[in-house]
Amino acid sequence: MTIVQIRAQVPGVAGLVAARGGLLWQPTARRVEGGAVVLPVEFAVSLVAGAADVEVEPSTPAWVWYVTEYFDGVPAKQRAFAVPDVATVEYTDLVEIDPDTLTPAPSPNPAWLAPLNTVAAGAVTPDPDHPGFYLIGVTP
Repeated sequence: MTIVQIRAQVPGVAGLVAARGGLLWQPTARRVEGGAVVLPVEFAVSLVAGAADVEVEPSTPAWVWYVTEYFDGVPAKQRAFAVPDVATVEYTDLVEIDPDTLTPAPSPNPAWLAPLNTVAAGAVTPDPDHPGFYLIGVTP
């Protein structure tokens, strides 16, 4: 079993304060353990002072965990996670999984990444019309 440590905060008048709400955990598939069928039934974990620890089975290549986050003032959001076979793990360190393929979900590239990669590749030239400025992705 793996203990997942959850901490959630929201902005408050005097800085960050403990979030109120909880999470619903549900395996994506039924499985067999020790001769018994484990059904994919959800269970709730409530936050106390913005934190909770939940002990769950590590996921496998055949199934992962659906987690529905419900926090006060924020629309509920369902995510799928792989839970590693370790003693403890932070909720924020869980790998998000594409539930259709059971592979890690692609992380979107931020808008600034493409120009940064262009600069790193050396495709930057001084702007002849504006000294001190550079042209990105333009070769002389």
